[in-house]
Amino acid sequence: MLQKRFEFKFHDRSAENVISFDYNDAMDEEMTVSIEHGVAVIYANKQAYLTLAKAFIKLALGNYQSGFHFHLGQDFNDDDPNAMRCHVVDSSES
Repeated sequence: MLQKRFEFKFHDRSAENVISFDYNDAMDEEMTVSIEHGVAVIYANKQAYLTLAKAFIKLALGNYQSGFHFHLGQDFNDDDPNAMRCHVVDSSES
């Protein structure tokens, strides 16, 4: 069985209530999000999923407070309208 390993080092900026994204122009992340029959659907290439994974790792391992959120534009372009928002929710609030 082939095993893969993923290591990701990052600066935890949660104390500043900030999250940062490392974009690589050469990677050409492509992502769109749509609502289809009431369900959110993400269409993305592998580079975009890797960028999302890194963002979610930062959220999961950081000390972000409930209510913290970030906005992502289509293809991770800040100039495009929001494709999605990602919010941290305290599990006791659900």
